[in-house]
Amino acid sequence: MKKFFSFLIILNFLCISLVPIKGEAANHTLSIGTVKTDNAKVYSSPKLGSPVLSVLKKGEQYPIISSAAGDSASSVIHTVVSGNTLWIIANQYGVTINELQKENKLTTTKISVGQKLKIPQKYQVHTVVSGGTLWKVSTKYGVAVSDVTKLNNLRSTKLSVGQKIKIPDYYAQVQLLGGKKGWMKKSLLQTKAQKRIVMGWNYNGTTDSYIQQLKQPNLNVVSPRWYTLSSTDNVVAVSVDSRYGQAVHAQGKQLWPLFGNKFDPVLTDSVLSNPQKRQKLISTLRDSLVQTDSDGINVDFENINIKNKQDFVVFIGELKKALQPHGIIVSVDVTRENEDPFWSGSFDRRELGKIADYIVMMGYDEHWGGSPKAGSIASLPWTKEGIELLMKEVPSQKIILAVPFYTREWVTNLSTGKVTSHDRTMAQANQIISSKGLQKVWDQKTSQNYVEYAAGGEKHQIWLEDQKSIGLRMNLVKQNHLGGAAAWYIGSETADIWGVYHFNN
Repeated sequence: MKKFFSFLIILNFLCISLVPIKGEAANHTLSIGTVKTDNAKVYSSPKLGSPVLSVLKKGEQYPIISSAAGDSASSVIHTVVSGNTLWIIANQYGVTINELQKENKLTTTKISVGQKLKIPQKYQVHTVVSGGTLWKVSTKYGVAVSDVTKLNNLRSTKLSVGQKIKIPDYYAQVQLLGGKKGWMKKSLLQTKAQKRIVMGWNYNGTTDSYIQQLKQPNLNVVSPRWYTLSSTDNVVAVSVDSRYGQAVHAQGKQLWPLFGNKFDPVLTDSVLSNPQKRQKLISTLRDSLVQTDSDGINVDFENINIKNKQDFVVFIGELKKALQPHGIIVSVDVTRENEDPFWSGSFDRRELGKIADYIVMMGYDEHWGGSPKAGSIASLPWTKEGIELLMKEVPSQKIILAVPFYTREWVTNLSTGKVTSHDRTMAQANQIISSKGLQKVWDQKTSQNYVEYAAGGEKHQIWLEDQKSIGLRMNLVKQNHLGGAAAWYIGSETADIWGVYHFNN
């Protein structure tokens, strides 16, 4: 019985001291904290004076993962050690020298080894109104009744009208760059809810088929190919589909038209390196996006000459500045980091992440069409590593993970060893499995289902994209507190795929 009672005490402590963020727990939204002041300290634990992991600047934003009472409802006592000064102690705990002196009634800055100093805590004060109870007060501020009771030395649960109640300043656990997590006072953060993005690109269809695809309830953003870089005097080719745009908004979805560069590095250089052409391009895009009531734009520039790395950053900055007054979101596609200078090295991911609202990591192709080696187009370890690399440079809430709704059938000539590949939709892959009577095998290395067969002197291999592989990637989105997911492309998936998108139910 004693063990059981002890267990209840521990369970109660966990329940009242660590508070999950509601939106994050439900996976519908992210809770984002904006730093309200410069020199905001992030601690390794919810305790003043614990090692400082980072010092943040005003305006920086990071996901809030959880909330904890820590030492917010307790007296924090510092014992002076050799070498301590009031400045060092104040800096350690994130308070001012004046606050330290006032809290400890010090008339001088002199302190001695072994001296006990009380570290001032900052509290919000609540004035009790008619009908106010401890439970109501605690619920309003998202703190535990026991912490309010302890902080205010309350001997009764009864409150009186006009009574002043101190509210403890809880800690928020934030997701920092590089996968680090740390704790900071909630009073230093302005909190907002950010709905996760579930975006799908439109491709290889008609207006009617695209409109049919809008019926997926978890899908909240679509990206049709409306803008393409052009060598003409107009700089950009515009192909707007007004009927589709109206249907998107009628279904309550957001419209982020895609703007591509044809994978042409020479054309891209001719525009990005020319300030006059950039301004003409931006003006045309802005006017069209406003006219079509677009909610955002998806910039998909690939195969950029590395000499244009900074030009691309400048262009995105100018585009963002032009679109910001209209509330139009700017998202930028980047490849999963690799060694290719044109396809990867030309992206300054850190600077793009500072400017754009979202950075979309294209989580494919690990093994590309035309690859001399057969393999998965996006194994889970490869995708996971790509996210971790990007999170070193871009805040996680700005990252959208793009996943493949397609796969490849790899064909190896058993005589020559030559490898060729064919793009397959999920439905086409399933048809091959059914017609050949194949048995799926789970590949631990890629975390995917796999099939193979031999015929006519050739070996056929498919690393499948299916509900399980997409579900594992959605787990990465949730585990890393990413801003959402995207898919290339809507219409190539099987009907069961959308069941793994639990973000916006």
